[in-house]
Amino acid sequence: MRKILKSGLSLFVVLFILLSTVHPMFVFADEPFTALDTVPAIKTNVGTPVISPDYVKTYPFDVIIPVFSYAYSDGPYTMTPGKYVQAHLTNSGGHNVYMTVVDYYTNQPLGDEVAFTQEGITKTLWTNTTGTTKYVKIRFGAAVPFNVHATGSLIFGWF
Repeated sequence: MRKILKSGLSLFVVLFILLSTVHPMFVFADEPFTALDTVPAIKTNVGTPVISPDYVKTYPFDVIIPVFSYAYSDGPYTMTPGKYVQAHLTNSGGHNVYMTVVDYYTNQPLGDEVAFTQEGITKTLWTNTTGTTKYVKIRFGAAVPFNVHATGSLIFGWF
């Protein structure tokens, strides 16, 4: 009986190891997402470094930026060390839009304000080089005497 239990336990351990290497036992989702994209290596100009992120998550945004005030994205977005966030401005009615990554809880800027002076462009807003996980949201601003409707995507990636 002892030999049967020992061989059964050995079989269980082997199966557990095999299954856990093929499929992870636990999957942690630190934030919901709308799309999961695999991105090939990006080459912009000859002689520039090739950037090849492991993967990206894309979140659409559709905000009304109030007169001389700010609008904020959903969140918190979890920014582990090495994670970056880019923004793609699809439409802003031809108006300049300013985006800043801020701490989710304090609204303190974690990076510089990035100006989007034309539609259809993508810019990097911030890369977490702090060595610690940050919880963030995006602050949207516009300097015009009326509300600005802005749409686009926030793109979070890892290297």
